[in-house]
Amino acid sequence: MVTIWRMLALALCAAASPALAQDEGRVADYKQSEAVLARYKPVPIQLATPSLTRGMPGLTTQAELEAFLADLTAKAPGRVVLGSLGQSQQGRDLPYLVFSKEGLKDPAALKALGRPVVWFVGQQHGNEPAGAEAMLALAHDLALGDLGAVLDKLVVVIVPRSNPDGAAADKRPGASGFDLNRDHLLLTLPETRALHAKFAELPADVIIDVHEFSVANRWLEKFGGLNAADAMILYATNPAVPQPTTRIAAELVKPAMDKAMAEKGLTSFWYFTTSYRKDDKLVSMGGNAPGIARNLFGLSGAVSFLIETRGVGLQLENLERRIATHYVISRAVLDTVAANDKAVLEAVKAARAELARNQGELIVAHRIATETVAIPLVDPATGADMPTPVAFRDSRKVTVTSRRARPEGYLVLPAGQAALDALKLKGLATCALGGPATLEVEAFMVEQKGPVKKIDGENINPDQAVKVELRPRRIEVPANAVFVPMTQTGANVIAASLEPDSPGSHVGVGVVETAPASGEAPIYRVPRGTKLTFAAGGDVACGR
Repeated sequence: MVTIWRMLALALCAAASPALAQDEGRVADYKQSEAVLARYKPVPIQLATPSLTRGMPGLTTQAELEAFLADLTAKAPGRVVLGSLGQSQQGRDLPYLVFSKEGLKDPAALKALGRPVVWFVGQQHGNEPAGAEAMLALAHDLALGDLGAVLDKLVVVIVPRSNPDGAAADKRPGASGFDLNRDHLLLTLPETRALHAKFAELPADVIIDVHEFSVANRWLEKFGGLNAADAMILYATNPAVPQPTTRIAAELVKPAMDKAMAEKGLTSFWYFTTSYRKDDKLVSMGGNAPGIARNLFGLSGAVSFLIETRGVGLQLENLERRIATHYVISRAVLDTVAANDKAVLEAVKAARAELARNQGELIVAHRIATETVAIPLVDPATGADMPTPVAFRDSRKVTVTSRRARPEGYLVLPAGQAALDALKLKGLATCALGGPATLEVEAFMVEQKGPVKKIDGENINPDQAVKVELRPRRIEVPANAVFVPMTQTGANVIAASLEPDSPGSHVGVGVVETAPASGEAPIYRVPRGTKLTFAAGGDVACGR
């Protein structure tokens, strides 16, 4: 269990990244003018979600959501299976649905079908409801509608509402006040732990994380306009994400999303955000930190997307159009992946093989390109287009400025157990040693001055002020130390978690503490070619 100091470090870490998050509590409700409301008319699509079919305004409650899913399962038992990931911090259920042509539940049997597995994750942020509503409509049409035809080629998993506590309170974070979408590397929250445990059983080949973005507030204050696009979209942009899946995302799936939206009169743009400082006019694409779902799943070898619709601060305004936007995009994803199932599977296979080969150096730091881009805003009074040139940081365009040799793996002492637990939940192999040993390793000597106050656009370590010096060490390794090999598909996730100067790493935010006097971390890099002896019965990645 993390200490108060560690939790404070996490909170400060999140607060130190204003350009990567909409800080909870800072988004005021906004009433759009009649001209703007007229611009965003309902989309003529039948959407089977309780919020739109019950005959009275309001969002789908948790009780309605659970009843809807149970009813859907009862009506289509040969196509959908209902399960629970676990419970939220306040004890609410985290239901999920698995769709297959055969109505299978067992992960091994589902993987044996040889079809792409497509995941949808809804409402990580409680005050962003349209995605969850769209997931219910999508589930309905997979179970009972014509969309079920894609199950000839796909397995589909839907988690409609991954933050029910935040949804009940209409707040961005979970009950503890921490942002679920900054916890995918650390796994300190029950909701993210539950999600990753299921993901480890049935890994995604394609995963879509659905959100909403702020419409007014900062955009009015800084630029005098409202955020205009119906949806803002971004695939995984961490520079360590394998290229085969990035190409599928950029060249196949993203164009299909845009085309489907245009056919319905909907508009799209790349996802961007900005800080809350009025004097800071920099606009940034979503960041490259590995703890964000979009990047973490991309680092795992999946085709991974963030989808955001205009909605935060609007309450129920334009709700039908917001839900329809998510639905149209999600349906386009399913149709496109089903039509290109072999190409998607080949790209994911190539990406994961590339990761497991453990070749090339680790990226320690990179620089993100800044250029002038006209972002789509709308005049708040007239509803007219108001394209606005801004300084724009494009997280797809990076220049690597620092690299570090890849190790054979990492040796983790008992004080690093929290990091090991997170890696195990992700389904990654960890290896028990055969007994005490003497090894030549590299020690992390960590200098941590506390969280930075603003993002350093030149660095891959924006979340906290962490500097690392590597020192050769000869250590007596205790028998209870654990080795984490890099010869597995989660290699880049392992490095992101265990290299202290990786943004949001376990050491970097204080979940794993360093020695008070020396700053030495209880995690060591094991050089390439080092021979280790492991206990019997280990994973194949441990030489068994």
